[in-house]
Amino acid sequence: MLVDVTTTRSALFRPDAQLWPSAPERPIGTSEEVTPVGELSLLGGFRLVLRGELVDVSTTGQRLVAVLVCHSGSVARRQIAHLLWPDATTARAHANLRTVIYRLERTCPGLIVVCGSYLRLAGGLRIDLDETTALANRILATEGPLPAAVRTEALDAGFHHDLLPDLDDEWLLEYQTRYHQLRLAALETLSRRLASEGLPGAAVCTALALVQADSLRDSAHQTLIRACLVQGNQQEALSYFADYQRVFRDELGVEPASSIGQLLDEPAAGLDV
Repeated sequence: MLVDVTTTRSALFRPDAQLWPSAPERPIGTSEEVTPVGELSLLGGFRLVLRGELVDVSTTGQRLVAVLVCHSGSVARRQIAHLLWPDATTARAHANLRTVIYRLERTCPGLIVVCGSYLRLAGGLRIDLDETTALANRILATEGPLPAAVRTEALDAGFHHDLLPDLDDEWLLEYQTRYHQLRLAALETLSRRLASEGLPGAAVCTALALVQADSLRDSAHQTLIRACLVQGNQQEALSYFADYQRVFRDELGVEPASSIGQLLDEPAAGLDV
């Protein structure tokens, strides 16, 4: 599925509506628009492939692209400059931005589109953040059994990675936190749905990814133990429960939720998954 960055994003990343300026849109430094075709990955790290070639993008260039993806649509130059260089003077921040744009244009022609005093990403890019966010929202919004196509897509997606974990910009933290919580919710819901739909093996694998993503999340351990019990692996469930107890006692100094231990006394057939 090709996702155009110029389209409206999922509500999770939709900022306040902005009016686009009426200035003609064109890639920087060119007389005719050049639309890059490729894939942009932000989950687990930055990776840009244009026309089949991996593009080496500087860390500052990655940060600029991240701003444009997360804020969606067109973003004012002054806002970008402030986000990327909050401690610099206005003049210095704008000079830095011009330099980054120039260098990106040399390595990724047409990637950045100028719209008057605004910037945006060109269309034609497949962005993993957009696709995975949309998929997670479909999983959470679906009542009853998941459609086969959604289930297959979800298992392929995996939801294994967070948003740009190597970047620690202050402005990015909000988006990283939102996506992390969405990822956890999607994994938890997906595991429970898979267990209830007769796919306990896939449910266990999904629950393991959930626990790995947040080992201090009570419901993550509960989901994993339930999936093991539905699969008929009581001993494995006991082992994971012991891991759960150890994590909470060693790292938090508290006893785990008693409701999770009670699961081990319930027959698998009677579990509410």
